[in-house]
Order: sequence, then C-alpha cells, then structure tokens
Amino acid sequence: MCESIQQYEPVNPAVVFSIARSRISCFTEFDRIPEKTYIHHKWYRRDSLITVKRLTINPPRWSSFTSVQLRDADKGPWRVEITDDNDNPLRTLRFSITE
Repeated sequence: MCESIQQYEPVNPAVVFSIARSRISCFTEFDRIPEKTYIHHKWYRRDSLITVKRLTINPPRWSSFTSVQLRDADKGPWRVEITDDNDNPLRTLRFSITE
C-alpha cells in the first residue's frame, strides 16, 4: 500500500494513510511468471467489498497497481485481498484511513 505511484514505483509505503491524501494505491510485483495470467485486487472497507479490479500479469516479471479515491466516509480499517484468476488468495494487505 502506498500514497502514489511514480515512475512505476510505489511512493511512501505505509499501513496508515490520512484521508487528506484523497487517493491511495495497491502496488503488486511478480517475478518468474511462466505465462500470461490475471490477478484481482479486491478492496474492502470494514469487511464490505468496495471494488474488484482485474489486472493482467505478463512473463517473465511484471508489476501493476490499482487505486481508490477516498472520501470522508472512508475512514477506518481497510484491506486489499490479492487473488489469482481462480479466486485463490495470494496475499492480504491491511491498512487504515485516519483523519
């Protein structure tokens, strides 16, 4: 999780973000990808699914990201579940949005 992406790299990774940022990003990087595949970033706020974004991952190495726009009502606990195209979990990233 990070504040932004610049030159294909995450900027200011953290687990707590200020609502003043107005946007945050989930950056993922994969190495040794045998074939073109897909992953999903599932964004949850307080256990409610907010959005699902499908990303293409290409061999041999690939990085990608998704972002969400923040509103005042978005304060509190969040998570992004990263899954493969068969919905198998790869990783869960937990973070919070604060004042």
